[in-house]
Amino acid sequence: MNDHIVYATDRIRSACDLPSLMAATFAGVELMERCATALAADHPVYNPALAEASDAWWALSAAPSLKMYSPEPTQAATFSLLVTQALVAATSRTLNPADRVACLEAARHAGRVHDALTH
Repeated sequence: MNDHIVYATDRIRSACDLPSLMAATFAGVELMERCATALAADHPVYNPALAEASDAWWALSAAPSLKMYSPEPTQAATFSLLVTQALVAATSRTLNPADRVACLEAARHAGRVHDALTH
């Protein structure tokens, strides 16, 4: 998770125009929500942080400027297929059965995203 935070931080700091800044902050809010979700899963004391992170996501998702720069459905479908393929490939690279199950379950859902975007 730390690598994701470093990447998101660099992306936010290097954003030089509104589309880049909006996209970077939206990705940052999503990451913030994932971090809070992981923390709250083990320690319920972090549930308020999760609730606030979720509220931040919903608030930012309503920004008209963000909607202007959302990906085209075909671009999102292509990306979801790439993610699906990467998850399936990851299953062959791990020896941990729990990792394999998690990757395959995620691949199934990512594949369904692709299917929903192309039909």
